[in-house]
Amino acid sequence: MTPLPQYTHTIRLFNLAILLTFPRGCRNLSLSIILMAALLPVTLKSQNIFDESHSREYAQHLMQSFGYQQAAAEWERVLFLSPNDSIARLNLIKSLRLADQPAAAWKKLNQWYPSAPLTRQFSIEAAQITLMQSDFTALDSVIKRSPGLAEAEKSTLRLGGWLMEGKWINQSPKTRKPTFTVASMEPRLLDTYSKAMDVHRKSPAAAVALSLVIPGMGKIYSHDWKDGLMSLLFVATSAYQCYRGFSKNGTGSITGWVFGGLAVGFYTANLFGSWKSANLYNSNQTDRIRHEAESILITH
Repeated sequence: MTPLPQYTHTIRLFNLAILLTFPRGCRNLSLSIILMAALLPVTLKSQNIFDESHSREYAQHLMQSFGYQQAAAEWERVLFLSPNDSIARLNLIKSLRLADQPAAAWKKLNQWYPSAPLTRQFSIEAAQITLMQSDFTALDSVIKRSPGLAEAEKSTLRLGGWLMEGKWINQSPKTRKPTFTVASMEPRLLDTYSKAMDVHRKSPAAAVALSLVIPGMGKIYSHDWKDGLMSLLFVATSAYQCYRGFSKNGTGSITGWVFGGLAVGFYTANLFGSWKSANLYNSNQTDRIRHEAESILITH
């Protein structure tokens, strides 16, 4: 990695000291160390690499290199030297968010701005942090105290939160519609919204009722065709073998009782599986829509 410009002068002096001493052999290693120790105060005096400007440059370099955790530490140093620097505050929050520490970023934001109106940049960061934490109540609070956001941006965030929360799955497609719509909203999010409107929720009760009549039908209703057909096959095969056993040997048939027990077990499992299959279908649909909305709203 190429060294930062502010460190080049110091590195060159150290390299010169090493070149002057190492050709004489390892016995001069102590002399090299003494020379470097003597040069260090001189270089640091002429160029303080720990001052605010250098810390700021290094923090920006780390962010560009995706070293967000280290960048956050550098922004902390900048804020120690300049506590009210709003740009450093914003970059610290962003670094923590990108380092996958939304809770720490949210804590910092509320420490600095517990209830005051937020600028547009802080509003965007705060909204993304609340979405990462699935805190939709906090998202609504952020939107309300963000005068710098355009109405289209606010509606985009509200719709995104509504989609990510997943409660829309419990509403029928006819009544499933948020109360906020703006024509200039994010087009990709509107496309995700259209996909959510096309989702038909599967009722677990209906799945169980169908499987009571025809084993496996509840799973087929939940688009789980393979397991549905397997359930039908197992129950039907066991029931048929049970019937054959009792038909040949009467109530004393071991085969009849064994397969009868299997048939009851498969049938009961089929009912539970149908209920579970309907819930899994609904969960998969909400997860799919949630991930699409999240990829649009949360930048990396």
